[in-house]
Amino acid sequence: MNELTPAAAACLVGERGGFRWFHVEDTKGPALDGLAAHFGLHELAVEDCRHLGQRAKVEEYEGHIFVVANAIHFDKGKLGCWLGEVDFFVGKDFLISIREGTSKTFEATLPKFKTDHRLAHPGRLLMAMLDFMVDQYLPVLDTIEDQIEGLEEEVLVNPSPALLSRIFDLRRALIDYRRSALAMREVLNHLLYRTEQHFRSQQAYFRNIYDHVVRALDFVETYRDLLNGVLDVHLSATANRTNDVMKVLTVFATLATPFLLITSFYGMNFDYLPLLHSPRGAIIATVGMLVVSLTMLAFFRRKHWI
Repeated sequence: MNELTPAAAACLVGERGGFRWFHVEDTKGPALDGLAAHFGLHELAVEDCRHLGQRAKVEEYEGHIFVVANAIHFDKGKLGCWLGEVDFFVGKDFLISIREGTSKTFEATLPKFKTDHRLAHPGRLLMAMLDFMVDQYLPVLDTIEDQIEGLEEEVLVNPSPALLSRIFDLRRALIDYRRSALAMREVLNHLLYRTEQHFRSQQAYFRNIYDHVVRALDFVETYRDLLNGVLDVHLSATANRTNDVMKVLTVFATLATPFLLITSFYGMNFDYLPLLHSPRGAIIATVGMLVVSLTMLAFFRRKHWI
């Protein structure tokens, strides 16, 4: 085992009872290389750490395992979900957490690590960090639920192409959320059945986190159904409004039929048409057209067609 380089040693968060926790915030820097050389981290896993956007997964290597975990965030402006990635190398006496830039998970766990001696344990520390990440899943769903409730109120008042676009954006966000949550569920399921001592003793805690992910997935299915209902209402409201417009236009076209019929009749080049040369012919024809149209209008209203 190689000696720790200065850059790698600077990433040491704490050491207690032979257990060491390292945290790396610069995946492109020399610290990760130094830790990889010291602990024998697999080169493929190190490469994954340097390429953001990895899905949640667990990979086993000799002497350590590599865990990719995803936090889920929601952008209200774009109505989309984006992922925060944290990578972990876990051995029997060390844990290395890796996040490009600052990490809310690290900042939330560090005070607990300093005060709770039980976290000086690879399985317990990994559990604490995964628990914080998964705890953010339900608040994201609460935000999405608020967006859906707003859409439900708006779709009844003002269905529009912009509203339809927002519905599809939320559907896409739920799909991205579900894909990420399913991957995290598989990660936790994998950790639940590990036989190493530092994982076996934490199975109850991992099971609790697993239950939170399953609960989040149940809510996702519920919200997808609600959103599909909003979409159906939008399509129905749009179709009804189109039908109302077409009905009004049809009524106008029908009421104009007597005018078109009589004027076209008198537009023929025949000299013997009735009232053609009468001084009151235009008045009589106009009154006749109005009477027929008003009669038709009264008939439509009696039938409740308008």
